[in-house]
Order: sequence, then C-alpha cells, then structure tokens
Amino acid sequence: MSDDLIKATAKALPNTDLKEATCEPISLGGSDRSYYRINLNNDQSLIVMEYTTDRPDNAKFAAATYTLKRLGVATPEILSHDSKKQFIWMEDLGTQHLWDHRDTKWDERSALYISVIDESRKFHAGNEQTLKKEELTQLEPSFDESLYKWEQDYFFDHFLSYYSRRAPSYQNSLREEEEFKRLIELLTGPEKTLIHRDLQSQNILLKKNKPHFIDYQGLRLGLREYDIASLLYDPYVSFTKKQRAELAEYAFEGEERSEWKPIFMGCAIQRLMQALGAYSKLGNQLGKTEFLNYIPQALDNLREILSEENILPRLEPYLSDEALEF
Repeated sequence: MSDDLIKATAKALPNTDLKEATCEPISLGGSDRSYYRINLNNDQSLIVMEYTTDRPDNAKFAAATYTLKRLGVATPEILSHDSKKQFIWMEDLGTQHLWDHRDTKWDERSALYISVIDESRKFHAGNEQTLKKEELTQLEPSFDESLYKWEQDYFFDHFLSYYSRRAPSYQNSLREEEEFKRLIELLTGPEKTLIHRDLQSQNILLKKNKPHFIDYQGLRLGLREYDIASLLYDPYVSFTKKQRAELAEYAFEGEERSEWKPIFMGCAIQRLMQALGAYSKLGNQLGKTEFLNYIPQALDNLREILSEENILPRLEPYLSDEALEF
C-alpha cells in the first residue's frame, strides 16, 4: 500500500519531491476512513485520507472544507482530491489534539477551550440565509425530527438493549414515552446554524496553539448548543461542574440563561445518548473495544444531567447501577 500511495501522490502532486518519501498509517478512532502520513525528505509531511461511500457523509468532506474555508474557519488545506479513487491529500496539521491537554492545569486548558469556542463562532454564524444554496445541497441534511429520533433509537438499539437488565418489552415501552418526543420538540424549535456535529477533543488539532477542526464531514445545519454540549460533555475528558459552567457561560455570553440553558441541557442529553450507542456498537459489534472505556464517563455525564434536569425522568431509573449489567 505504501508504494502505491506514494505513486498516487506523485501523480496527484507532481511538483512534490517524493524521492525519499515514506508512508505510515495513522490510527484514528472509530472512523471507517483510512489516514496516512507521507513524510517527505525535507522534514515536511502531508496527510492522505482514503474514504469509502459506505457512509454518505464521507464523500462530503471536501465540500465541507470549502464551506468552512470560505467562512474563515481553521481547517486543513486540501491539496488534491481524487473523487473517483476516493483519496484526499491535505495539509498535515501535526499530532497535538485538544485531548492531549486533558490533564493540563485549568488556566491553560480553559484558555484552549475558549479559543475553540471562539473559532466555532465563525461557522455557528452561518445559517440558511447566509450560506449559499449550493453549499447547503452539498452538505449533510440538517437536523430534524427524524435525525433526533434516529439518535434516540441508536441509544436504545446499541446501548440499552445490550446492557439493560430490563426486559426488551420494558425498553420498547420506554422509548415510546412522550418525554422523548418532547425532547425532540424542544430541539427542533430554535433557529438552526451551521454545526460540526462531532465537536469533541479528538477532532480538534492544535497547531501553534491555534485550534483547527477535523472530521467535520457531518457538517450541517443544526443547533450550536449541540456542538457546545458535545465539547463540554465530551466523554473523552473530564470537567468539574464549575469548569463546565464557566465555559458554558462564556459560550453563551450576553444571552438569557433561561433561553439557552434548557436547549443546551437537552442537547447534552441527546448527544450523550448518541455517544453511548456509538461506543457500544463500536466496542461490542465492530471489535473496537477501546471505545468501551469511555462508556463510564459518558454514563456519569448523562446521569448527572438527568438528576438535575426534569427532561427525561422515566429514563433515569433505567440507568442506575441496579438496572445495568456490564
């Protein structure tokens, strides 16, 4: 594969000196895409992404990049794109993720998160009126009732059905409760803006301490609260309540808490249900068992919210230690 990829790179980037180039695979999370680093002979490098169309959003990475670039958002530069062979050559932003600072002292860590929130404002400012029609058609369909319902079903089908001690009939009865429909209604009301869809610490690279977004092929219209909730209730890292509240207040500075907080908390619940479903599916069905390590933190985050917010009261007892079997 290495030799073939270097040959393909020579064809895609004919002005690049590849005489002593080497190729190394990069392992990245739960993606079904393959990544490689091409090391050049001048201490420079570039990244190659090989994708499939098994998931429709994979083919939308390039279009999402061009939209974000037009909005001034920090992303990798696309150097070449072969849509037939499904390869994208792009700028190498390095190896330092926001996740790598998960144990950094809070003053430094909070400054990084604030810079991420500031950078995200650039695409959160985009909406149906300000984006070009062709941009919207090239991105993923916007969040709507059916997508929120899909995320909830994903949680039931891949997490609760796998770990719950309750009979399937009880689980199916729970998923039809009105409270889940009310949550969807809460999240379909506000104005939609452009969102990343998977804004978490492993999808943010730091180049000279400036955040750059990656893995944004799911870019679409949705709720910015969903992005901020994904960032602040990220199961890959830990926050104290005070730290999370500090960042949330910054993200929604100047807005009435009574307006943004219910939506933000609803988005956090929705996102955490989706994450639990994903971790379970990746770990138990697809053999990527490392993702099972993040279930406890995601579950603790969801339990914390449910204990404080009257959003999904009937779900809470299903998530107790007595109701789950790991």
